[in-house]
Amino acid sequence: MTPGLDKWTRLRIVLVGLGLVCLGLWLVGRFFHLQIIRGPQLREEASREVQKLCPVLPVRGQILDRRGNELAISTRVSSLVAHPPQIKNAPRLSRELAPVLGFKVRELQQILTRAKPFVWVKRHLTPEKEEAFRAWQAAAEKAASRQKITGRRDIDAIYLIPEAFRYYPQLSLAGPVLGFCNLDGQGLEGLELQYENYLYGKPKMCVKMLDARGRIVVTGEKAWDPEVIGNNVVLTLDSTLQYIAEKELNRGVAHWKAAGGLALVVKPQTGEILALAQHPAVDPNRYAQYPEENRRIRHFTHALEPGSTFKVFIAAAALDAQVVKAGDRFNCEMGEWRLGAKEVIHDAHPYGTLTVQQIIQKSSNIGTAKIANRTGGPRLDQYLRAFGFGRRTGILFPGENAGILKNLRTTRSLIDRATLAFGQGVSVTPLQLTMALAAMGNDGVLMKPMLVKEIVSPQGKVVKEFQPQSTCRVISSGTAQLMLNIMQTVTQTGGTAKEAVPPGFTVAGKTGTAQKLVGRSYSHSKYQALFMGLTPAQKPALAIAVIIDEPKGAIYGGVVAAPIFREIAAQSLRFLGYYPQGNENNTVLAGLLPTPAAAQPPPEAKLRAPKAAAPPKPLTVREAAPKKPLQVMPDLSGLTIRQALDLLHRSGLHCRFEGSGRAVSQEPAPGTSLTPGATCLVRFRSQP
Repeated sequence: MTPGLDKWTRLRIVLVGLGLVCLGLWLVGRFFHLQIIRGPQLREEASREVQKLCPVLPVRGQILDRRGNELAISTRVSSLVAHPPQIKNAPRLSRELAPVLGFKVRELQQILTRAKPFVWVKRHLTPEKEEAFRAWQAAAEKAASRQKITGRRDIDAIYLIPEAFRYYPQLSLAGPVLGFCNLDGQGLEGLELQYENYLYGKPKMCVKMLDARGRIVVTGEKAWDPEVIGNNVVLTLDSTLQYIAEKELNRGVAHWKAAGGLALVVKPQTGEILALAQHPAVDPNRYAQYPEENRRIRHFTHALEPGSTFKVFIAAAALDAQVVKAGDRFNCEMGEWRLGAKEVIHDAHPYGTLTVQQIIQKSSNIGTAKIANRTGGPRLDQYLRAFGFGRRTGILFPGENAGILKNLRTTRSLIDRATLAFGQGVSVTPLQLTMALAAMGNDGVLMKPMLVKEIVSPQGKVVKEFQPQSTCRVISSGTAQLMLNIMQTVTQTGGTAKEAVPPGFTVAGKTGTAQKLVGRSYSHSKYQALFMGLTPAQKPALAIAVIIDEPKGAIYGGVVAAPIFREIAAQSLRFLGYYPQGNENNTVLAGLLPTPAAAQPPPEAKLRAPKAAAPPKPLTVREAAPKKPLQVMPDLSGLTIRQALDLLHRSGLHCRFEGSGRAVSQEPAPGTSLTPGATCLVRFRSQP
């Protein structure tokens, strides 16, 4: 090998080596530029060419009643989506699709030309619209096949995806309580909002792979993917009891041409809410058609003055504190009690001296005010707050109102304490009122209200369970039983709520008629009629409150609200397995007791809480009933209502009594010949 050859050989080797090095450096640089510098951008462009990322929205869990009946479910629907960057001829596509979908051409074109990789064209298509789109899609596919179009087509950039649509199969049943959701399945009000974290599933994205022509060849989409389904919420509500309450409430509101109404049914021993009815109601399937006021669950969010229903809690506090006894007598001032020059308290009827139980039975404002005055502000404040007034109940529901209760420990005004005793100057929610009533049917123990029983996974596993919780003991068991006996007389002859008793059952309750505040003064034309009661009276299974707003034609709770209570109670008790016990009258006739002047046992002896579950027997009368039918009208002067009843019950007369106490006049007059079927009117007056 010559030296010259070696020189050129070495040069060529060096040049080839340099060339390879330069090529390697260029490849490394190019790789770095494509993978590192422009890598994310290029990968995104590639993904857009071969993949479609489509959202898979969660499927909300169901809302069920206590028996497993569906109140809110999710159904499968289709929504239309598009990828605007992949549409080449948006005007033509808009002209074809607009009539099919019910769009205007310009409106649809604006959607298909948005500067977004993904758009919703139309959410939740109706079955008719979905069928029409599929027919158009099939026709477009055939046309494209005949024209032998290659490459990506516009029809491939617009397609259907499955979604979950919230539906309420019971329509307006418990509508305000359930609330509603938006188009994305997110809770906006009611239980849908309160339990959003449990009901709303986990959203995800599905990936669809495309071929060179842009057609879907691989999809990662799953309909009703278990990964996106939320938990089920089981309520304490019973859909049958809810239907009964709503039906009877709506009927009562229509009958009295009222502005609205509320009904609440609670199980006293557990605090479980079995029914929540309100009028006007709301169908959550069409929530946008209702005003915001109708969508609120007014049992929790609205406070009202309780009127005379508040008297039972005043009496319970006084009896439990042992500052009064059931037979203690108070002078009710013949219907007018002056506290000052301008401060006067009136009764609906003039009463003389009444016992504590008669004050509740007759619903005397003056008597209750005097009981409250004897109890004292600090002690009364303690009991009323223990009953749950002036604070939230703690129910897991958004927007609960605490109500208003003055601090009676520092209130020195006698008129303020007096008016509060009969439900003025205090505001309570219907839930607070019903739970306080339920405490008397639960041996004096206040329970925390329950609306949700448990939360269950889609697989049936209990995620969270809610147990009944007691808040505190408000009154003793003996006082609670005594109050049941006293309240039972409200629904008996001589009481204010005879229309509240279902045939064959007993009721311990209280009426109320509350003036509405208009501005800063009480209205003389707008009232709320209330009745709350426990049934059966001695072993309550249900605590029910009925409130009618601005009734026309009558305003008293015993006339307006009590019959609605009766129908709700009767149907609910039968559904729960309680049946009428015949026509036996085992009630406590506390309001018909004779005055202490008569040779009778003291009233409190008959009203003391019984040791056994059976109610005490009525008092005997001084005269036995005649063995033969009466031929002439006897002299009833000085007799009590009970004694007059025993004397006249074989006469064949239709008896009508007015007032209370002892008989002062009668029609027909004593000695008049009696005709069976005639009417007898007897007036009574309490002796001071």
